[in-house]
Amino acid sequence: MSAGAIAESARARPTRAVVVAAAVFAIVYVVLDLNKLYALRYGADTGTFVQWLAGEAHGRGSWNGAEYRPHLQVHDSWVLLALVPLIAILPYAQTLLVVQVLAIAGAALAICVFARTCGAPPRAASAVGIAYLLSPSAQGIAYGNFLENVFVPLLAALGAIAARRRALLPALIVAQLLLGLKEDEALFVAWFGAACALWWDRRIGFALAGLAIVNGIAFVVAERLTNAHPSLPGYALHVDDPLVKLSFFAALLAPFAFAPLLLRWRLLLAAPLVAELTFNRPWAYPIARIGTHWTAPLVAATALAAAYVVARRPALATPMIVCAALCALLFNDTVLKVGRYPYVVDSVAYAKATALRSSAQKVVIPRVDEGAYVAAASNPRVVLAKYDPHETGYCPAYDRNPRAFLASIGIGTPPAGITLCGGVPIPAR
Repeated sequence: MSAGAIAESARARPTRAVVVAAAVFAIVYVVLDLNKLYALRYGADTGTFVQWLAGEAHGRGSWNGAEYRPHLQVHDSWVLLALVPLIAILPYAQTLLVVQVLAIAGAALAICVFARTCGAPPRAASAVGIAYLLSPSAQGIAYGNFLENVFVPLLAALGAIAARRRALLPALIVAQLLLGLKEDEALFVAWFGAACALWWDRRIGFALAGLAIVNGIAFVVAERLTNAHPSLPGYALHVDDPLVKLSFFAALLAPFAFAPLLLRWRLLLAAPLVAELTFNRPWAYPIARIGTHWTAPLVAATALAAAYVVARRPALATPMIVCAALCALLFNDTVLKVGRYPYVVDSVAYAKATALRSSAQKVVIPRVDEGAYVAAASNPRVVLAKYDPHETGYCPAYDRNPRAFLASIGIGTPPAGITLCGGVPIPAR
């Protein structure tokens, strides 16, 4: 084998450092996600997907008891039907959470390969892959609810590799998978396809844009024929909570040592992704927040931009790792932030929730207990009560009591005068 062929083969593989880092990330977040699940702290979205996919596996369609309608009328997520056989075998939230973590971890491998394909030396490619894993954005998505966009970073990176190598068929296959995740991906694929046609490969670019347009038209036609309306936030020409959104963009760029800013005018390629998060009207929760699934396309674009830059400026590798580590410790939105601890699991409460999987009667679970819905969602008779803005009883978000957590795993004695609220120790009343 020639030296050139050997070098090309090496660029086609992630570095050993990123493989190890991704494996560690996957192990850590599978454990943390299961801790969160057993503490009944997952939100309704994870239960939605369990119930939808379990329903498809048993011929009931995509109706679920959280959205009170078929999920395929909420979002155009037909690609996720590929998970139906897996859920038919393992109809539990645990299954989707493991898939979610593996998808986020796997994206680091693809980002590393993309950096190598752009010419980055192994150390620089390792740095950007590890920085992605350490970023609060990637960790937040891995620790959050299972949703369609958990696959976006992986597919976006694979698509970037295919385009970089001028491989038309792989690029189209990956693009079609992206287009089947959610209806708004058509806008992003069309935009980046047009950019590819202008500045990189005309054949691939026009093919991607055409594929996105066809998918977009098909979605609109299906929407009209079925009289279905997807769940979309409203948009305005003004910016709500500008400081909150500015801090989000800073936290997004910081783990990569702000390397994407060196792209200068090419930053305009991210304009649609930024606009979606900037001009939205108030939603059920802030969508421009670290860890929300809405941010996944921009997270992917930011990591790929950093990979492109570090290939040209390998000296950024060390600052990138340092910044990413600091962000993971100080700005993380997960339990790994300094001062937070895993939840204290109430095994009795979890057992009661899982017992609902076999209930022959309809069970309506209050929104305040949506973690129980997630645990029992494989049963179509278990539904979530509709949202009541006046409902109270929600628990604190994080456990900040190290002694209580350590006692729950057999180390030391529990503090006196506390009770549990969703896995969080609070003073007993």
